[in-house]
Amino acid sequence: MDPGTARTLFCLPYAGGGAGAYTGLLRALSALPAVPGLSVVPVQLPGRESRIAEPPAFTIAEIADEVAPATDEPYALYGHSMGARLAFEVVRELRRRGLRGPSRLYVGGAHPPDRRVPLAAAVDLPDDAFIDQLVRRSGALPELRDLPELRELMMPVLRSDFTWIKNYSFVPEPAIDCPIVAFTGLDDGEVGAADMLGWARHTTAGFRLRTLRGGHLFVKDRPAELAELIATDLTNVHALPASNGHARREADEHDRAEPDGHALPQQDGHLLPEPDELHLWLGPADGHAEVLRRYAGRAATGTSHAGGLTLVGAADGGGIGVSLLRALDAFGLDGGLDGGPDGGPDGGPDGGPDKVCRDELSDDEREQIEDAAEEDRGWLALRAVTAKRALLAADGHGADPTRVGFPDLADPGPWRAQCAPGDPRGDPGLDRLARWQVVHLPLHTSRGEALGAVAVPHDRVRLRFDMPATEQAG
Repeated sequence: MDPGTARTLFCLPYAGGGAGAYTGLLRALSALPAVPGLSVVPVQLPGRESRIAEPPAFTIAEIADEVAPATDEPYALYGHSMGARLAFEVVRELRRRGLRGPSRLYVGGAHPPDRRVPLAAAVDLPDDAFIDQLVRRSGALPELRDLPELRELMMPVLRSDFTWIKNYSFVPEPAIDCPIVAFTGLDDGEVGAADMLGWARHTTAGFRLRTLRGGHLFVKDRPAELAELIATDLTNVHALPASNGHARREADEHDRAEPDGHALPQQDGHLLPEPDELHLWLGPADGHAEVLRRYAGRAATGTSHAGGLTLVGAADGGGIGVSLLRALDAFGLDGGLDGGPDGGPDGGPDGGPDKVCRDELSDDEREQIEDAAEEDRGWLALRAVTAKRALLAADGHGADPTRVGFPDLADPGPWRAQCAPGDPRGDPGLDRLARWQVVHLPLHTSRGEALGAVAVPHDRVRLRFDMPATEQAG
């Protein structure tokens, strides 16, 4: 094992969970040759499993006390759902003590710490309604509804944990200086990929997002897939395309190099996107050529530039459309639309301003924006224009953007467009755009808030996102 690779992986559980929640991940990691000697240590919180006799209460300081003795050597933390917030606070507590930080912070299925957790409000409901919310929304055991013994055992822990989540108050501090790698489940209806992207604002050392097949508790239901992603990340192994089109792993010094000081996207698993997968990279405009080279001729790609940043997307054939706008470039000081004529279809790689233009909106979209609260108008306009530019980049062929619209600009998405009927002035084939799905990406960079949009011809996609350290938490 490389001397800089984590020797210990501490795992913090989701609400109501104990150390046993990580049994599958522990076994899966132990079976992988890529991480020999890695010690997986699930942290047992009070009130559960081997500590069932204790009151189910904890403090960040107590959890940090368990991790502190291992900080002399490289280590990593993984937290799932509530455990992600715990792990984040443990990192900050260890920093306050002057101790070594982790080489990685892994977070799964969790809202960023500066955002509220909607499900936490359910803790105020009566038992039956509380359990129903947990089963439907977070994958809790359905047996909690019908087995009084299980309910009696679990209810004190669940209520204690969700009370902690509800009462948690984020205190701003400098962003942490270790990379954050986030994981989300494709079928997780509670915490989606767009939510997980918010973790990027809390690190200065680089951010990644990986989407697994599964729901909210993929750590328990898909441990082998999660173990592969963690092991590959810990060992910093690149995957490059072999001559037969399949991925091969290579970790020579050439491919680890960082041209012009910009970190390369260290693609884990397969270099090429799988059929249901979308690869994205956000970084400095002068660093994206190397990213495109890795996909050249082997995947459909798209790029968009704004304010010195470049968003690169890659998909497994079928086409792709990408759009990027910075909020500062898009809005005037009054939060309204910029009506200037310089709003082109895509900002230039030189970082010049890229203005949202009224001429790109349909009549219905303008009406939606005018009917919205004043403080929401600029954001709705930004969502409309980024989505429209991505869609037209994918399959627009110079179509009139005002003849393509979205019926509900406040819908979190994904979006599908509605196209005006063809006439002699327009494109009679615009109905082809209905097959495209548009996904929005709220992005947090050192150059300010930005919004990306990607159009793909799939119903659902697993998002894989990389942002080098140069664009973190300004």
